[in-house]
Amino acid sequence: MLKKLKEKYRSHKLHRAQKKEARQQLANQMKNTRSAFDDAAISWVAPEYVAHERGLMWKITMLVLVTACAGVSFYFGDWSFALAVLVFAGVYAIIHSKRPRNIEIKISNIGIKVGFKKYPYGKIKAFWLIYEPPFVQTLNIRVEGEFIGDITIQLSNTNPAAIREFLITKIPEMEGKSESLSDIFVRLFKI
Repeated sequence: MLKKLKEKYRSHKLHRAQKKEARQQLANQMKNTRSAFDDAAISWVAPEYVAHERGLMWKITMLVLVTACAGVSFYFGDWSFALAVLVFAGVYAIIHSKRPRNIEIKISNIGIKVGFKKYPYGKIKAFWLIYEPPFVQTLNIRVEGEFIGDITIQLSNTNPAAIREFLITKIPEMEGKSESLSDIFVRLFKI
């Protein structure tokens, strides 16, 4: 009986591995298949997000803040909040320990492709540019039906005027938009 169970487990494991390999092959095939999104009018390569340089003083300050928050929480008997602060700090450290990947951005006649993610113009409600070098150089799009409605794309050294001239013929521009308070806070405190 134990032999039958082991045999069944091995066959199940082999079947799962084959299904996983088939899904990966299909995903790779989809990524490598050219589409109309790849016929770019404008394209550039940019990092996923701005990586802030954090010195030793910043790291010491954050360590003291996290330790103080956790310590005060333990002191007042709120161990769940202390645990949440410590877990949040750990996850943050893990996520931000690696450098952002460089991704290719393509603006075509049918939509915007950011890495492997495609946004057709029919799903994009509006766009706006925030160009205040050297601090902020972004193309922002508001996408319909996404969990996160606003997507920020780094411009790097791309000409924002050319991007604006092309996009204004395809989707509406939100004028007068500026950097959000939370983005300013993140940039100033290098979070």
